[in-house]
Amino acid sequence: ENRVLTLKKRVMTDEELKQEIEKVKQKIADYTRIAPLLGITPEEKERQINLMLDDLSKLLKEKK
Repeated sequence: ENRVLTLKKRVMTDEELKQEIEKVKQKIADYTRIAPLLGITPEEKERQINLMLDDLSKLLKEKK
């Protein structure tokens, strides 16, 4: 399983954080677009999107 957010020992800079947030947002957009083409079940699509949203939420909390 490929998770976007990894546990890092150091704190990300603001710029790195912005880049990571944009990566996750793009990943969600891409996945939403291609999932139907790949024949992914609605349950699996929801599960994957929830994981990505969790990652996005963690990044956004770090930004504050």
